[in-house]
Amino acid sequence: MAALIVTVSPANGMGDREGRIGIFPGGATPTMYPADTPFWVGYGFAADPDGGSAFDEDGTRFELDVDGEPVSMLTDVHTASGRPVRKTDRAEFPAGLAVGWHDFSGRWYDGGRLILSSRASIQFVES
Repeated sequence: MAALIVTVSPANGMGDREGRIGIFPGGATPTMYPADTPFWVGYGFAADPDGGSAFDEDGTRFELDVDGEPVSMLTDVHTASGRPVRKTDRAEFPAGLAVGWHDFSGRWYDGGRLILSSRASIQFVES
C-alpha cells in the first residue's frame, strides 16, 4: 500500500503555496478565492518507507473533477532501481476560474481501489 502525500510542490512556477487550493478532508479548504487568479490542486503518493513493495503506478492516483467535469492531470513519477517510489498528480489552472461558485471533487486511489474522496464548493470572487 502506498502512503498518501498531502502537499506537493511543482517546480514549474505553480509551486507557490499561496496558489495551492487544498481539498483534503479536514484540511484548510478556502471558502472563497480570487477569480481569474492562477492556482493548482495536487496530491501524491509514496511507496512504503520500510522498503516494501513499490506501488501500482497506474492504479495509484489522484483524480479531480471541477463542476462535474474531469480535469486533465499532470503526473510526475520518481523511480529508484526502476521502480516507482513517488508519484504526484496535479491540475493547474493558470487562468484561474471565473466569478461564481465552483464544485471540486477529488478521489484518491491506491492499487485501483478508491480509498478516499472529498468534495468542496468554493466561491470565486472579484478581486
